[in-house]
Amino acid sequence: MAAVQPALPPRRSAFLLRPLAPAAAAAGRRIDERWRWPLALGCLGLILYLLLSDNLLVTMGIPYNVPRGAFPFKIHPGSYCIALGFLLLLRGNPWRRLVQLFRLSPALTGLTLVTTAIMLYALAQFGASGAGFFIDTWLAPALLGLIVLQAPLDRRPAVFWIVLWLSAANALIGIGEAAAGDRLVPYMAGDKLLVEEFFRATALGGHPLTNALRTAVLIFVVLVLPVRSRLLLVPLFAISLLAFGSRSALASSLMLLFAWGLVSFMRGIVSRHFDPRLALGIPMAALVVPAAVAVVALSLGLGERVFQEFYWDDSAQSRLLAFQIFRFPTLDELLWGMGAARIEWALDHLKGSTTLNDIENFWILLMLQVGMIPFVFLAGSLLATLWSLARMGSTPLKLATLLFLMLASGSNSLATKTQSLAILVALLIGAAAIVQREVAAATGAAPERQKEKPPEPQPRAAPRRSGFQLLYRARSNGNGD
Repeated sequence: MAAVQPALPPRRSAFLLRPLAPAAAAAGRRIDERWRWPLALGCLGLILYLLLSDNLLVTMGIPYNVPRGAFPFKIHPGSYCIALGFLLLLRGNPWRRLVQLFRLSPALTGLTLVTTAIMLYALAQFGASGAGFFIDTWLAPALLGLIVLQAPLDRRPAVFWIVLWLSAANALIGIGEAAAGDRLVPYMAGDKLLVEEFFRATALGGHPLTNALRTAVLIFVVLVLPVRSRLLLVPLFAISLLAFGSRSALASSLMLLFAWGLVSFMRGIVSRHFDPRLALGIPMAALVVPAAVAVVALSLGLGERVFQEFYWDDSAQSRLLAFQIFRFPTLDELLWGMGAARIEWALDHLKGSTTLNDIENFWILLMLQVGMIPFVFLAGSLLATLWSLARMGSTPLKLATLLFLMLASGSNSLATKTQSLAILVALLIGAAAIVQREVAAATGAAPERQKEKPPEPQPRAAPRRSGFQLLYRARSNGNGD
């Protein structure tokens, strides 16, 4: 009986056996380089955010924040660029890309989903008039953050440098406006010109408080840069805060800056890593920098409102009176929102009986607008997003985030159309990338130095001997008798 031969595998031609490495490599490069156009559009949108304020858009004839006009004009041009960049990021299989983005940053993806759901709810419940600001203020920052995080680590600092240089130019423009007593762009609320007792610069940001919020945050973000850059940028931004006339931003920034320097100095003493530069930097920050800022401000006539009204005035009192608006909503409105029209009605009643000018607290406005239940999800996603971004960097980035929340809580910025949150997200991601890149370079240089360093000659140890050898040597020397 013949033995059974094992079945041979089917023969394949040489054409089928050719390696597919070139095609696979090309496909991999296409996937890896998918971030290029989205990042470029995200950077363009960020530039438009920093250059085109709401007052400038209205001056140009675009009804951005005025009652009239079609809905497409209510969206900032920068938001269109960011949205287009995000759509390009979803090329291919969009569901698979969304899963990848969720793994990349669950907090930013959650903020995107929560904002979209609440925006659709507000559209269905109260109409487009009370929901348009969600796109510019909340949705666009989340999309921009996902776009930048999708890029390689060495490309993320681009958004940081864009914000830094345009903000430095904005600070110089603000100082020039305050010194000259004239504005580059008219200061308006909607389409109405505003006239104040004390002059405050508006520069490229459009509103003094908007400029002060962004500038105060930058004072801490630039602490990730080398010492020379800090010595140039921190006084520049501090002087511009006087030009923008924000008392709370100036006082909070200086106190947090001094506290950060003092804690860092004490930590160095405890850990016995004494830094002479920090020892000299704290007296300079505490004495020299404020003195220099005061001299420049007085010589240029800056900060008139800050120096003459540095006390508890009607503007500060209105922030406490804003809590009285909770007398007007019903229980159902408190849980599920009362809409922009009802908020205006309640605000008019308060203005007639108190000295309240406006609700300068975005937490209160958001809670009244969408209701307490949706507000919990929106506020939670915001705090989770800011914490996840700040923890990627160093302590100055955490302080910048804390200062942003402190100052934003004293205004209605995040409950109206603003681009401040998108700028903060770009700063945190870009600055964290700079810190991570420096840490990676430092940790990579240490093994290289160890490789280059020749091994030190070790002293030759004496040969080990057994107990029998030692006993024999002792007896031969006459010690064993």
